[in-house]
Amino acid sequence: MATVRARLARAILSSAIIGSLLIGGVAGRAAAATCLATGALDRDGTPLTARIVNPSGTVSGTIDATGCEVGVYFGHGTGRVDGAEVFGARYYGVLVDGNLDNVAVDVVNSSFHDIGEVPRTNVRHGQGVAYRSFDGGSATGTASGNRVRDFQEAGLNMTGPGSTVTFSGNRIIGPGPQDVIEQNGIQVIFGAHGIVRRNEISGMSFTGPNFAPSAGILVVGGPGYNKPYTYGAVLVDNVITGSDMGIAVNEIEVNDRPSPLPISTRIEGNVIRNTQLNNAYGFGQKGYQAGISVRSNADRIVGNTISGNGYDKAFCGGAAVCLPIDTKHAIDPIVSGNVVR
Repeated sequence: MATVRARLARAILSSAIIGSLLIGGVAGRAAAATCLATGALDRDGTPLTARIVNPSGTVSGTIDATGCEVGVYFGHGTGRVDGAEVFGARYYGVLVDGNLDNVAVDVVNSSFHDIGEVPRTNVRHGQGVAYRSFDGGSATGTASGNRVRDFQEAGLNMTGPGSTVTFSGNRIIGPGPQDVIEQNGIQVIFGAHGIVRRNEISGMSFTGPNFAPSAGILVVGGPGYNKPYTYGAVLVDNVITGSDMGIAVNEIEVNDRPSPLPISTRIEGNVIRNTQLNNAYGFGQKGYQAGISVRSNADRIVGNTISGNGYDKAFCGGAAVCLPIDTKHAIDPIVSGNVVR
């Protein structure tokens, strides 16, 4: 009997290793099809499964998450993803979920691709790396040196007032003009505390009807979204090319007016360029493109460089509203030292 149990134990252990990846220094290629329950729900109420759940060591190697909602899921404690390639997940490449507990995870030097539904839809699923915390826990960490492409909704996302995250030195590659969903390179939303610096973002452009333009970096919050305001985001030294909006900040009341309280987003030293007019429906029946677009209160827009015909009013003519910096609906913005070419 003991021999049978020993063989069974060895078989279970062998199966676990074969179905794993490089975790804590043990190599292996993850096979598709094994999806584990996380016990968590997505914002649409979908129970989330993941290829890897709460790994105890550093996650590296190849993670094929085809058939799962999440590639690697963290719901408590600390963790690290370093040198991984994650693909095939429907909702998230990596999800750091601080909704119920305190979670601290760094995601570095990794690649994420083919994250979203097949074929792509306009449902807001498909984020390369996401941190979230709304319900009393916290999600903290740094995502740096990563490459994200072929995603459905956003390359990197931080959301919720319990999220405190730095996105630094990442490369986010969009598909260029497409008419399925208005994608964003990086999102700092719904109360997150974020630093976004020295990232390269390209190809965020939406050509379809009835949706907002895409943004390289999107910062939103407030009662207009039925969510907390996003205060004090720091967006510095990023390079954004080919996006309908380089940087967009919308902190709004229910009546769509900007926050009556200072939001104080820092938008400094960014280089933003777009040479084309692609968005034709983002502003009613006209297109809308702007290097920096702010509907907020007391934001600081200093020392940015904005260039290209895509943000030139004369080039866009009557087909679209195109502006290098749009603060028409902002309260008390500080605008200084910007270069428009």
